[in-house]
Amino acid sequence: MATTRAAVHVVAALVAAASLLPSRADAISPANLAALRADSQFTTEENLRANFDDPADFSVRIADITPTTTPQGTIVSGGLENLAVFGLSSVDSAFTRFTLQPGAHNLAHTHPTASETLFSISGTMDVFFVEANETPRLVESVLEAESVTVFPEGLIHGERCISDEPCEFISFFNTGDPGVVTVSERFCDLNPEARAAGLFLPQDQVNAICDGLGDNPAPNQPEQGERVLNDGPAEGVQVETPTPDPEVTPTPAEDEATPTPAPLSNNRPNNRRRGGPRRRNNRGRSRGSNFRRRRGGRN
Repeated sequence: MATTRAAVHVVAALVAAASLLPSRADAISPANLAALRADSQFTTEENLRANFDDPADFSVRIADITPTTTPQGTIVSGGLENLAVFGLSSVDSAFTRFTLQPGAHNLAHTHPTASETLFSISGTMDVFFVEANETPRLVESVLEAESVTVFPEGLIHGERCISDEPCEFISFFNTGDPGVVTVSERFCDLNPEARAAGLFLPQDQVNAICDGLGDNPAPNQPEQGERVLNDGPAEGVQVETPTPDPEVTPTPAEDEATPTPAPLSNNRPNNRRRGGPRRRNNRGRSRGSNFRRRRGGRN
């Protein structure tokens, strides 16, 4: 009997508690939803999206974004700076639209916090990325129109338009703030000693290279001859060649001078003294010139 009375009391208490709860309709009313948003100590994605009450906040016209332009192409970047919803964790993405003129490069660079998916619209491109130091290798391929490639997060990569028509593509990133580090530009931000050590060249030569950097997109460079800047071939600017040291290199007058006739026994020692150092110097200068040409060809 006591057990029956206890059960009745429990049921009555549950019924009373249920009567205090809001109905299903009340629970989803605008007033209750507003109270939940105001009182909650946690911010939900829905709450964040509610801050964008204009549907136009979720879209942007590419034509309204100020591009980066050189004679070699155009870059339009879409991210947090021009569409705030890209920063929502439920969106967290960004994009870049490129146009490269034939032969032009999107210079080697990295995105420290994002992977990249590139969709080719038109033209044919040479695309590449380089693996990290632990497993160094160059991954390079030819990408035609209506094709897709990917660049892993943080790795150096780039593109060059190799078709006779301009190359257009759009890249998508898996974060709203992918960042970009252009390899050549940031390398030249190092102190002079670090730059020279990195290239195994004297500081004055490295300084000349860094002082001559152009903007991105950049033109292709010939293996030999004049440099090409973003506005076409540079007038009067040519690839520098090493200048012989007059102290150790014979002058043309010395080479062309007619030796004074003398007995054979006296000529041989003189020829060895004059010819020996000159031959060593010519070999050393030849190695230096070939070394610089090989480095230039790889770049």
